[in-house]
Order: sequence, then structure tokens, then C-alpha cells
Amino acid sequence: MNDTAVSIDEQIRSFALAVREHLDDLPADELDEIVGGLTADLADQAADNDGVLELGDPAAYAEELRTAAGLPPRTAARRRVPLGRRIRGWRGRTTQSIRRSPIGAWFLDLLLVLRPVWWVLRGYGIYVVALSVVITRVGNGGRLDHWMVPDSLLEWVAVAVLAVVSVQWGRGQWLPKNALRHIRTVASIVALLALVVALPAAFTPRVEYVGDEYGLQSGLRLDGVQINNIFAFDAEGNPIDQVQLFTGKGTPIDLYGENGAQTVLTPDGQIVESENGGDQQFGMQDDGLRATIPGDDYRGRPVWNVYPLDEADLDPSSLMPELETVKRPQPPFQKAPGIDAADATPLPTPSAADGIVPSPTETPAP
Repeated sequence: MNDTAVSIDEQIRSFALAVREHLDDLPADELDEIVGGLTADLADQAADNDGVLELGDPAAYAEELRTAAGLPPRTAARRRVPLGRRIRGWRGRTTQSIRRSPIGAWFLDLLLVLRPVWWVLRGYGIYVVALSVVITRVGNGGRLDHWMVPDSLLEWVAVAVLAVVSVQWGRGQWLPKNALRHIRTVASIVALLALVVALPAAFTPRVEYVGDEYGLQSGLRLDGVQINNIFAFDAEGNPIDQVQLFTGKGTPIDLYGENGAQTVLTPDGQIVESENGGDQQFGMQDDGLRATIPGDDYRGRPVWNVYPLDEADLDPSSLMPELETVKRPQPPFQKAPGIDAADATPLPTPSAADGIVPSPTETPAP
């Protein structure tokens, strides 16, 4: 079918809808009897005139049909018109008004040709809505970056099935006849709203960062592992309690960085105060079972660079430290190896009593 035929068919359909609207005060059976064959009659007239058809005023045409059928004039008290019929009438009048302009007629003809594209896109929009509901209810293991574009065979099959259903709807098929007959309209509106979000996201390149810089966390770490506490020993290997540590630039060495510490809260969300009136802070250790508690200065500000820091048990339900369990942790060992030879602690020599028999070392041949 060429563009001219599509244009004439659309004009006839819009004119018939406008005529039906001017006769909407009649009972449904009389209305169908009067205008039931109007579209076919107008199409025959257009075919007999080589595709040229002057439709005229739909209101005047409706009055002519009313008079020819022997019906009384339109009553002054107009009965309430259903919303769907009013929308169809407004759409017909709008279409007829746009087609008075050559550019408008060309644009509407273009939209008619592109209707199958919209049917396919509507199926994709329904897929986006359906998958978003599944993700919300079931979850997908944190993979929320793929839902705009199918990434599995099952999802591609779902898009294809929904596209076929949408195309059949566009052709006027597979539509329910009961109260669910408006499902196509509702699905079209929802799909259009979903496409406004989905299409820009689907065509936006996804950037993935690979490297050690990605996911860099604050705080003090050793080979990527969080340091939970620091214990200092003197040159003789004895533990030192309450030692302050700074960098070469005078920056306090903080285990959790500038923004890594958390504030202790009560079960009702109130901030817990420290001994000097400041906000009590804590740091969560990497095992998720213990918390590191800093001291505070005379102004109530937490001091994170005085080691070793106190530790407390962590409540697994609230993830808040149990302050009644705060205590100074024991060092990893009571005495470290001394630095000076006089202070160095000799390593024990294994003996036969320990179950270990020394084996002789062979002397290399000269």
C-alpha cells in the first residue's frame, strides 16, 4: 500500500469517528446501523474517484444521516459520553486538523509507517518493567547493571515473546474481550514511561574500572588487609603502652582514615557521649566481631593515633560496640626480639627431649 492510500484510509477513519461522535446521543444499536457501513462506503467513493475524496463537515454529514434515517434532531440534553468515545473523538478531530497541513499529513503518514517499530519497542518496554519487578522482589545478587539490555538467552527469548505479543496487539489480535480489553492501553503507557529511562541507559557505554585504584578504601592497611590495632615495643623488646604515632609530615596515623570511623548510637538512634563529652566513636574490625575504641582528649575529640587502642565486642544485631566490654587488648606476644646483641633473646635450640633429633650437616668437599 502506498503512502497516498494510507493517507486516504486515515482520513476516512478519522471522518467516520467524528461523525459517530455527533451521533453519540443515539442508542448503540441505532448508531451502529446508521454508521456501520460508512467507512466502506467512503472507501468505495474514493476508489471510484481515483483516490480523491472531499469529506466535508462531519457535523453536517451526521445531521444528514439523522434526517435520512427519520430520527429527531439531536436533543438539547446530551447524555454523558463515555471517556473512551470522547478520547476517540478528540483523536479524530485532531488528526483531521493536522492533515489539513501538507507537512502534518506527511508526518502522520510517516508515523503510520513506523507503527511496527513502536510495537516492537513496546514489547521491550514491557520486558524492562517486568524484569525490574523481578529484581525488586527476588533480587539478582547485586547485578543491577544489565537489566536494560538482555544478557542471557532466556532474557532474549522473553523480549522476543513480548515483542510478538505487542505486534499482535497492534494488529488488533490476541486482545481480551472482557474487562481486560484496556490492557493494551495501560501497557502502552507503562512501556512508554519505561522506554524514556531504558533507551538512554541501554545506549550509554558502561565503564568498568580495573586495577588496584578501583574500590580504594580509606584507613591503614598492610598488603591490602585492614590493620585492626598497633602494638609498639622498645629496643629491648618490651611492650610500650600508649604511644603516639605520626607520619614524617606530622599527620597522626589513623587506622580508619579521615572518614572511616563511626559514631556509637543507642538502640533508639541517640548519639552516645564519651567520657569528656564528645561523640563516642568506634571502628569496625575486619572480622566483624570486634570494634576498636579510641581515646579522647580534654576537648572530647577522639584520638586515633595513641596505640594500642581499646577494643570491645560488637553486637551482631545492631553492629554497635558493647561499651561495657571495652578493655585494653593483650599484645601479640609479651616480649619482642631485642635490637642490641646484649638484649637479644636467643632462639631455643631443639633437643632430643623435644622429640627433634638434630641431624649432622655434611661438610662440602674441597
